[in-house]
Amino acid sequence: MITCIQVICSQKIISIYYFIQNEREGRKRLVKTMSLEGIKKNKIKNLTTLAYETIKNSIMNNEIKPGDYLSENLLAQTLGMSRTPIREAIKVLASEGLVEIHNGVGVFVKHVTTKEIHELFEVRAALECTALHSSLKYITDDEISDIEEGWLELKRKIDQGEKIDIDIISDYDSRLHSLIVNKCDNAYLKEIMSSIKLKIKRFQRMSARALGNEKETLNQHLEIINYMKEKDVDKLSKLLRIHIEKAAENITRNPSENWKY
Repeated sequence: MITCIQVICSQKIISIYYFIQNEREGRKRLVKTMSLEGIKKNKIKNLTTLAYETIKNSIMNNEIKPGDYLSENLLAQTLGMSRTPIREAIKVLASEGLVEIHNGVGVFVKHVTTKEIHELFEVRAALECTALHSSLKYITDDEISDIEEGWLELKRKIDQGEKIDIDIISDYDSRLHSLIVNKCDNAYLKEIMSSIKLKIKRFQRMSARALGNEKETLNQHLEIINYMKEKDVDKLSKLLRIHIEKAAENITRNPSENWKY
């Protein structure tokens, strides 16, 4: 004979069982939904990175020129993606000062001015010379030798009459200056330099002769390396400042047709 208590208990057990089952199914559905959302977000993130790198490289290589209009629809169609990752990529590029967003008008590649170049390189000189005071004691002889060997190899090729791609010289230049900054013990200085590094590289690439005469720039860098080996902060600081100021002069002396003054 089944009592009322047994029936009530059975119903509770059944209810609890279904509650647990429903909770498990609900959790499964939630996990599945979250996984799909995660995949969707990762896909958008990956597409945003792709869009960012593609547009950035086109601007850096002067394929998309200062003042050019960036159409979200055309970029999305060209890259085979929706407008969402394009829009996110443009936000990043705007934060880096490569494009300008004009509400109600559109997005444009940022113009370059000679004033901006001089101001930027003035800040760069001050920061790198400051970085020297702490970084020089942390830069190893092996690191200096590695940098020096690269420049000596370039010198050998130039002496043999080989034509060196400007991007190769620019990369070697970047390696030397990055070593000085990265080895300093000032985190704020590194952060500021990181924020303007992209602009510096862009300005260099916009002018084919931004680094000046090949032999002249090679000798400048080898002289800087010699002072680095001697650990002479004062001489190195003066030479480094002159070197950076000359770089700015070379860029503004060979302007792009798309510059504003």
